[in-house]
Amino acid sequence: MLGSAAARSRLALVCGLIAVQLALVVALCNRIHPIRPTGRVQVLAFGWSLMVLAVLGWAWRTGALTGRALSRLLLIGCACLQLGAVLGPPVSSDDDFRYVWDAKVQLAGIDPYRYAPSNPALLRLRGSFLFPAQQPCLHNPVPGGCTVINRPFVHTIYPPAAQLAFDAIWVASDGDHRGHLPFQLAAALGVLVTTMLLIRLANQRGSPLWPVAAWALSPIVAVEATNNAHIEWLVALLSVLALLALRSGRPVAAGTAIGAAIATNLYPGLMLVTAGRRPLRLVAAATGVLALGYLPHVLAVGPKVLGYLPGYLREENYDNGDRYILVSWFVGHHASSYLAPAVLLAALAWLWWRGDDAMPERTAVVAVGAYLLVTTPNYSWYALMLIALIGASGQLRWLWLGFAPTLEYESVESGWGPHRASVVGYGIALAIAALAMILDHGRIHTLWKRTNRRRGLQSARTERRRVPGSS
Repeated sequence: MLGSAAARSRLALVCGLIAVQLALVVALCNRIHPIRPTGRVQVLAFGWSLMVLAVLGWAWRTGALTGRALSRLLLIGCACLQLGAVLGPPVSSDDDFRYVWDAKVQLAGIDPYRYAPSNPALLRLRGSFLFPAQQPCLHNPVPGGCTVINRPFVHTIYPPAAQLAFDAIWVASDGDHRGHLPFQLAAALGVLVTTMLLIRLANQRGSPLWPVAAWALSPIVAVEATNNAHIEWLVALLSVLALLALRSGRPVAAGTAIGAAIATNLYPGLMLVTAGRRPLRLVAAATGVLALGYLPHVLAVGPKVLGYLPGYLREENYDNGDRYILVSWFVGHHASSYLAPAVLLAALAWLWWRGDDAMPERTAVVAVGAYLLVTTPNYSWYALMLIALIGASGQLRWLWLGFAPTLEYESVESGWGPHRASVVGYGIALAIAALAMILDHGRIHTLWKRTNRRRGLQSARTERRRVPGSS
């Protein structure tokens, strides 16, 4: 047992490290001075978060932190980081402008998939927050004015559950009069609730609590979920809810949560691999929620419900294979457009068949990790679901992959070219995943045991030779 003085000193060390992490988040997100999330600052913040995680693990193992104390520390630290993140407007994304607009359109009784923001049919809904009166226009010119909404000439890409979340936040905040803050506060609350659920999941699993810090104290989560208000915070929350339901033996509840997550941002469909060999109830529940979400919009606007999704895939060069950075590095761009989806589908099929029903969080984190390694997105908020699953599973090997999209996203400000940053970031992540797979299969461990056994036999023979009369 540690003496109280030693325990207090280690607790003070942990608190000091979290305070520095908070300072880094504030430096990234405040409006007092012009620091922005450049690549160098993001690398520093990510590296510091790894140090915090390591010290938390050390303090846990040495008994300096009890389970209750660590739970409180994680919740307080998480809350402080989110408060630091809302000190300023979004620093590296303008997606929340579209969230506000979609909510305003839908609450006016118009299907959000029917018109693009530039359409003159929506002129009466324009306000100064989204359509500032600027001459000349400093943002995106549209017929009749100027808008801060990105891609104003295309239809929305966000699925129905995301639209419902936008509506709820818009109503709760009395419209768009309060700017970005309502969406940031909703995200901050969602991050904190997700932390609570991760703590509950760790206690349910009987696992150490300190890996939850991978989510709770992550600068990526603070910047991308809270400051930039990306709706992927809801994806992470719903994914953890699904894991809790699976752990409790409630496949219908798990399927409902997964269906809602898919209806928020389509890639959580990866969670379906956790259904195991008897997937009927889980998949039926997920499919039912997704169908109910899309049905009224399909009836109202038909194929327009796809929004900008096909255009987005073309814009990101998934159609010609350029975006599959790792796969195209091995087989070329043209072949990767066919091979990359096949590799991903094969990996997901293998996970579904071989996944451990008793540990769905491990199956889920590998599925999302495989997805990111194959698709290599360049938007840092796409890693939020992975970071939550790292906290849920304790699989820290995926932490660098959670940072790889940020490395590319901030590559211009850091002085790196996007392609080089992507190759380095995802290449390191792939190497770590491959090494972890080798270790998981026990090859190195088996070799180590054989080596030790040989050394033991040689030592025993040497000893017998030294003993007189031994044969």
